[in-house]
Amino acid sequence: MTGDIAGISRRQLADYDAHLPGSIFEDPSFRLTVDQAYAVQIRIAALRVARGEAIGGYKIGCVSEPVQRQLNVSQPVFGHLFTTEFHRSGAELDPMAFECLAIEGELAVRVAHDISDDTDAAQFLAEPLRLLESAFAVIELHNNVFRAATRTAQELIANNAFHAGMILPPVELPLSVVPKSLSETISVFRNGECLGTAPGGSIPGGPLASVVSIVRHVLSLGGRVTKGQLLLTGSPLPLYPVKPGDHILVRDGSSGEVSVRISEPQLP
Repeated sequence: MTGDIAGISRRQLADYDAHLPGSIFEDPSFRLTVDQAYAVQIRIAALRVARGEAIGGYKIGCVSEPVQRQLNVSQPVFGHLFTTEFHRSGAELDPMAFECLAIEGELAVRVAHDISDDTDAAQFLAEPLRLLESAFAVIELHNNVFRAATRTAQELIANNAFHAGMILPPVELPLSVVPKSLSETISVFRNGECLGTAPGGSIPGGPLASVVSIVRHVLSLGGRVTKGQLLLTGSPLPLYPVKPGDHILVRDGSSGEVSVRISEPQLP
């Protein structure tokens, strides 16, 4: 590893703020272990909280075979969500705020109770649905860029699993209208063209298994999952690149929809 965790984290955050995420990985001599990469991610999250951002939840990524094949990784990765990067359906985003913007359509759940210790965790793992409030389709935003010559899970992890924000629906569907397996079908449209459709249950173990994995991961690192936070369960479909002028819509099997438009560049 080149430098210390604190120094790497400060550089990573500065590069993220400058819309040049992960530039440190352009150095062919730079190496991190998986544990070090998570240490960097956690330190960056602490820096963001210290400057006034709130952790809005957590995510798991690279759970499906299409995404693992696309990103050349063989294991799921975890990341943080920040409320400063939550947008509502119908938002228009500036493409210059991202690097190689790509999107995923996936299912999110909102946590109904704090999960902060072994007792909470045991109750949640036994009955995860009882501790969830709602489930709904979202659009996840990504800075889809690898800097290193070889793609690794470490680069993904140290860059917060490439997470760059999320589009929330106008209405969050309560669990009473969502299949108890959370195996909603997710469809992604770009400019009216369907790019892909897949059931949420096609990810290993289904979305509930992803939720359990996220909770275990957060608690294993000394963190906590709190009431109202969101958990992103991973996409059964690959990442799709988007460009200025594109309109993206994600639809789930309960007829919930969420959309975003990428603005055209402003002429001088």
